[in-house]
Amino acid sequence: MGRRRSGRAAQARVRVVTARGSLFWINLGDSSPPEFGKTRPGLVVSNTAHNEVLDSVVVVPLSTIGDEVWPLRISTGDVRGKTSFAVLPGIRQVSKVRLAGFIGVASSPFMERLDAAMALYLGD
Repeated sequence: MGRRRSGRAAQARVRVVTARGSLFWINLGDSSPPEFGKTRPGLVVSNTAHNEVLDSVVVVPLSTIGDEVWPLRISTGDVRGKTSFAVLPGIRQVSKVRLAGFIGVASSPFMERLDAAMALYLGD
């Protein structure tokens, strides 16, 4: 069975290196509460090897509103001059065409905290 490739997504895959732990501006579009919408920072949490072959990535959106609430909201420290939080209930798959600009890469200690929080939030 052949793979179906969308032209825009295939082009995005060529242009965007999406390693796990990369932070991008992501256009999440319209939303219905409590979903996250608009263009905001998001952290790529899907596996780098999968990201290299798929037209989409799994991201955790970031927000500057609220406080840390373990394991739902994890403080990222400053992102572009603002204290931000990775909001695990907002985890979602997005097409690579929604990646609007590279911001940076999360630190290894932060990714370890995020992995522990995701295991609690998504596990049994």
